Amino acid sequence: MNSLQNLRFLVRYYLTEGGLKLPPEDRRELTPETVLEAKELYLSFIAGFNSWLRSQNILPINPVSLTGSSIYAPKDREDKERQNVTYGDIDYLVSFPTEYTTGDLTSRRKEESESVKKYTELLEKYIQIKRPNQLDVEKTLRSNVLMVIIRLPAGGFVQVDTVVTHPPYEEWMKGRYTPQRGVKGYVTGNLYKALGDYFTLTIGTEGVLARYKDKERVSSKVRKDVTIKSVSTNFKNFLMDIAEYATGGDFTPDRLLLQYPGVDPENVSVSSLARGIVGLAKTLEARGILNASEMLSKIYESFIVGLEENVGKKLSKDITQSQHDKLMKINQEQSKIVKDIFTGA
Repeated sequence: MNSLQNLRFLVRYYLTEGGLKLPPEDRRELTPETVLEAKELYLSFIAGFNSWLRSQNILPINPVSLTGSSIYAPKDREDKERQNVTYGDIDYLVSFPTEYTTGDLTSRRKEESESVKKYTELLEKYIQIKRPNQLDVEKTLRSNVLMVIIRLPAGGFVQVDTVVTHPPYEEWMKGRYTPQRGVKGYVTGNLYKALGDYFTLTIGTEGVLARYKDKERVSSKVRKDVTIKSVSTNFKNFLMDIAEYATGGDFTPDRLLLQYPGVDPENVSVSSLARGIVGLAKTLEARGILNASEMLSKIYESFIVGLEENVGKKLSKDITQSQHDKLMKINQEQSKIVKDIFTGA
């Protein structure tokens, strides 16, 4: 597969990610009960696909877990106060195998994209040949087959988006793409981004990455002639790993950094991430690398801008006034939590 073919493939399969293939009249409301029903049907579909792969001596894929807000569906179903909550979409984290031939991250990315192409094409072939009864085959094949249209026994359809990862990032992604329960995912996402932007690091799908060009750290916007270094893939310890990276390993962790060295994937919260960032700032200040108050102020400013931009994007999609007001309330509540933690440091 040459680079042009790879680019065309990625454009085809990723520009539509997160979209909806279902017309409004076909969609079922995504309650906790509906999500869990769709999950079982999706897993049954993946099990059939894996059986077909094994019959051809091809390594199976690994369905890791629900991700995004729907990961809380089991808890929400049992919680009387949240039984009627609805989710915007259903995302399922799935790991595609990759047989790495090098430790170089830039080369590994090429191998990962080849894995995505290979397994997506196999998935499309499987659906065409076997026509699994859990799916609306025609709707699923209409465009990106990673966006699977599940047919519910009681009628109606739901879309399950396959979020692709690879074995080295499975545990990281389980945490990174889990929002705080009851809080929109873009809130924690913006705090990760604000932290990463401050250090010119990327805190995304492959852990914490540093990009270098001519020995200078550069943002993810720079693509050509870039060398990539992994800073952390440990979600529970990534803030401590950033401290080690920034100091070369010569540092004494602040008590908050010891308490919040990363984020617990089973208990993700904006407040715990904010406290960990304060611990990181204090650690680096004690080392003489930066001023903690200035660092926290800049991260907070970027965080607020990100929240505003998210609501602006949603406004462009014609959300209702009620939906807009709800988002603004979330932004105000979460920004106050972060501000109180940062300024109380």
